[in-house]
Amino acid sequence: MPDFTFLLDLANHPAALAWALLGVVVAYAVFTLVGFGSALMASGPLAMLMPVGKVIPLLAILDFAGSSLRGWRARKEVAWGAFMRLFPGMLAGQLLGVLVLAQLPPALMAVALGGFVVVQGLKGLIKRQEEAGLPRFAFGHGLFGGVLGGLFGSGGFIYAAYLERTLESRTAFRATQAALIALSTAWRIVLCLSLGLLDLKLLATALAFVPAMALGVYTGHHIDLRISRQQLFRLLNGLLVVSGASLVLRYLA
Repeated sequence: MPDFTFLLDLANHPAALAWALLGVVVAYAVFTLVGFGSALMASGPLAMLMPVGKVIPLLAILDFAGSSLRGWRARKEVAWGAFMRLFPGMLAGQLLGVLVLAQLPPALMAVALGGFVVVQGLKGLIKRQEEAGLPRFAFGHGLFGGVLGGLFGSGGFIYAAYLERTLESRTAFRATQAALIALSTAWRIVLCLSLGLLDLKLLATALAFVPAMALGVYTGHHIDLRISRQQLFRLLNGLLVVSGASLVLRYLA
C-alpha cells in the first residue's frame, strides 16, 4: 500500500507548513511575472514538509491549473509554430524524467533538487543577460526542459530561453509559454498517475494550496508595474539560492 503518512504531518508541523505556503505564494507571484519559476521557488519549502517524490506531482497540479487559465485567456496569441518545435522533445524528456523520479531514493532526490536549484540561482546571479548558454536547437530545448520538468518539476525556464530568442512579441511569448506549461504539466500528471506517484489524497493536498497559489497570482499582477526586469531576476535568483541551500543543508545535517 502507498505511504500517505506525510499528509498527517502537515498539521503537526505548523512552521514548515507556513514556510511552504509562503513559498507557494512567492512562487506563483514569480510565475505570473516571468512565465516560469514556480517549481524552482516552491519545491524547496514544500520538500521540507513532504517527500520530494510527492512535491513534483503536487506542483504539476498547481501549475496545470494556473497555466491552463492563463493560456486559455491568451490562446489567440500563441505562436503555434514555436510551440510545435518544442512540443515533441518536451514529451520525450518528461517521460524520461518521471521514470527516473520514480526510482531514486527520497534523500538523494532532495539533495539533488536542492543542488539543482542553487546552481540555477547562482548562474542567474553571475551571468550577463546577453549571454546565451543554450543551443538554438528546438528539439534539444524541449528534451532538456522535459527531463528537468519530469525530474524536478521545473523545465519552464528552458522553454522560455528558446522562446525569448525566437519571438519578438512579449504577448506571444507569454501566451506560448503558458500553453507549453499547461500541456507539459498535463502530460506530467498522466505520467505520475501511471507510475502511482499521484492519487486522490495528493490531489486533496494540492487543493489545500490553491488559495496560496491564487494569492501569489494576485500579488504578481499587482507588482508587475512596480519592479524592473533586472530587479525581478536578481530577487528570483537570490531566493532560489536560499531555498535550495536550505533544502540541501537539511538533508546533509
